[in-house]
Amino acid sequence: MDNITKFNGVDYTNTFAARIGVMHEMVKEVLSKRISNGDHVIDIGGGPGMGARIIDSLGIMAYVTNIEPSTTIRDVPRLLHVKYIPMQISLKEALDVRMPYPADCLLIISAAHEIALCNNSSASKNKEIFSSEVDQFIRKNLKPEGIIVVGFPNYRKGASSTEIAKQRRITESILGHSHPPEELFTIEELSNIFGTQPSVYIKRPMNIDGGKPDDTTLMANVAVFKKMEISDRINRISLV
Repeated sequence: MDNITKFNGVDYTNTFAARIGVMHEMVKEVLSKRISNGDHVIDIGGGPGMGARIIDSLGIMAYVTNIEPSTTIRDVPRLLHVKYIPMQISLKEALDVRMPYPADCLLIISAAHEIALCNNSSASKNKEIFSSEVDQFIRKNLKPEGIIVVGFPNYRKGASSTEIAKQRRITESILGHSHPPEELFTIEELSNIFGTQPSVYIKRPMNIDGGKPDDTTLMANVAVFKKMEISDRINRISLV
């Protein structure tokens, strides 16, 4: 299936989003302390406006631009506080498009691996291309003092191949698809992409089947990176 259109016609909110709610709650916790009324947020791969929904539930009057190539971008309920700006394009296409506003915050919630897969190459090459594209996008569209908030799934460190295979069977039975470990990002890979360690990093079990949280090997992660620290790293390199 074409990865750009894989969610077309899917009730994302009541299937995928409902099952990965723990990640959205973590993102909500992080955003509640880091964005304010009047802020501009760009949500890359936001599906049916998930970032806008989270921010709206906080009662924050922000502007949220959603970059999402699938038709789910239209499945957004009435928002009370957020001004929602849908842009039905891919990240690759967005590199050549002027954004409505420079962003105070860039959101990537459970989308990095899906975006990377759109490059239709090996897992490592897909991630390399994603790294280049997101770096270009940040340079062009994120304010100097802006932040990047990334929510991403992966498997618990130390999980055996048997445990991961079992988790994948559960995930496929509930969500319809799963990913091998090499397709999912780790915090180390994201830190390399952004060239700095996260200022915040939290993780919790993604208990999609309602079992005991300690039994799952699928983890929800949320990390915050500061553009200022990324820029400082680039400046140090250029001076060497």
